[in-house]
Amino acid sequence: METVEYFSDFLRRIGATNFLAIGIGLIVLWLLISGIRKGLKGGRKDNGPDQEGED
Repeated sequence: METVEYFSDFLRRIGATNFLAIGIGLIVLWLLISGIRKGLKGGRKDNGPDQEGED
């Protein structure tokens, strides 16, 4: 129960708007990092069922 109180105090201290902005920032950062990693690997070209005979 103390953990919930500490978390509640933490949210009050930083404010709900800031908490939302931090969450959105983390999601954007995650998408950027995963996109960069996929780009560095060259990105796999998966052949779909409609592209099998187009080589």
